[in-house]
Amino acid sequence: MMRGTDETSGSLFSYVDLEERIPARHPLRKIRQVVNEALASLDAEFEALYTDFGRPSIAPERLIRASLIQILFSVRSERQLMEQMQYNLMFRWFVGLGIDDPVWVPTVFTKNRDRLLSTEMSRKVMTAILAHREVAPLLSDEHFSVDGTLVKAWASMKSFQPKPVSTPPDDEGPGDLPGPDTTSNNQAEQTQSETTPMPRPARQNRNAEVDFRGERRSNATHASTTDPEARLYKKSPGTGAMLCFIGHALMENRNGL
Repeated sequence: MMRGTDETSGSLFSYVDLEERIPARHPLRKIRQVVNEALASLDAEFEALYTDFGRPSIAPERLIRASLIQILFSVRSERQLMEQMQYNLMFRWFVGLGIDDPVWVPTVFTKNRDRLLSTEMSRKVMTAILAHREVAPLLSDEHFSVDGTLVKAWASMKSFQPKPVSTPPDDEGPGDLPGPDTTSNNQAEQTQSETTPMPRPARQNRNAEVDFRGERRSNATHASTTDPEARLYKKSPGTGAMLCFIGHALMENRNGL
């Protein structure tokens, strides 16, 4: 057997059919068929969300198929999703992009998707998929499991600070005594601050350590300054609490859906 040559000879013309590149028994083929039929049943719903004039947006069907690809293959961000769609032919085929179609800018994709899924459309899409003739028989309420998990927030415990106490503007009553006059003190402080040079903060690689032992903190009195939507939860008694989100999953045990 002769040794093959490691030479790259570029062709002047190249014809690539994405349909032929995907194996016939690939599981994404069946998923794409079910998703396309479910989206076709929602065509009137999509039409009602958009106007007849203005700048054309990304097709809602492509937005949803791209979001499904991101979930199925655990793509961490929209920027990585757009990057992989540049060279991943299977992603292009599933979403509906041709080999020469440009990939969207990540921010444009995110804004279009959030505008679409912020409505009731996300629930309608999931309902249409579950009601599909090939999916509905796989769902039953005979035997199922519920699992709860904690998704750790991208925030440290140092950011869990006391909530600011807002004082009503008309808190002082008519019988309250006026506060002490601090005008002279303020002027003295201003004069001193003008003559004293501003101290330069020492360069540190990380924040100072904080000891939280003995301090009572709860979601009612504290909130994270980094991620205000994060909450202080713990998985079970005896374990440490952390800033996180609660996620629940319901699985049908017979077919694993």
